[in-house]
Amino acid sequence: MLSLTAVTFVTAAFGGSAQGIGPGGRIGGMSLVRGTAGQADRKLFDTCDPVILRYGRYVRTCGGVPRVHRLFIGYGDFETTRRALDNRWRATTWDLWLDGHRVDLAAFGASDRLLVSFPPAGGHDAVLREWRVTLVDAAPGKHVLRYRARQRDGVRDATWTFVVVR
Repeated sequence: MLSLTAVTFVTAAFGGSAQGIGPGGRIGGMSLVRGTAGQADRKLFDTCDPVILRYGRYVRTCGGVPRVHRLFIGYGDFETTRRALDNRWRATTWDLWLDGHRVDLAAFGASDRLLVSFPPAGGHDAVLREWRVTLVDAAPGKHVLRYRARQRDGVRDATWTFVVVR
């Protein structure tokens, strides 16, 4: 049987924690780093449809994603006011898996940006809060990204399958 010390050493040695992979952690030859959409070479959700407005389970397949050095894979939530977003964010428990590996979202943190005349917000401006997760040197081929947002009233559980093209 492994001791708690051994488990802590093993997860730390491979860039993870009890909650999952943190900034600097690796999945094969790829790594995850903290970063915003503006710091990335490309945003995954420019290719994949990110909008989910109702509770439920969603499975989406995206078109090919060009291979870039820094691919932003952060996801989040939006509201038309920061106050409403703060309330929703506090009431939500988030989980992320990339290619079956759990990611420690809290270690990455989140950032806000303004979306002007955002159609899913009824054409109003909206504040988008997204997790600061960037995939560095994504390997060519198929990848699976899953975000789960749990709230008192329900769960939004979404999986996107995308292919990084050579």
